[in-house]
Amino acid sequence: MNPEEKVLLERSLKLAEENNQILRKMQRAARWAILWGFIKVAIIVVPLVVGYFYLQPFLDQSLENFNSVKELLNQ
Repeated sequence: MNPEEKVLLERSLKLAEENNQILRKMQRAARWAILWGFIKVAIIVVPLVVGYFYLQPFLDQSLENFNSVKELLNQ
């Protein structure tokens, strides 16, 4: 192996190691993005579901009131 080939091989190894580090960082960032995306969705969806179950009796009562007023107007 001549010196030029050795230098090129060492340079190629160095670039491959740098690429590997960059790819690992990108993979870590993608994992965190998935996790934070799930947390964001949970922060939005959970209060909506809990609020719906909490407010459902009030919504049913208001719907009954609305239907009774509607029946009174139809008479």
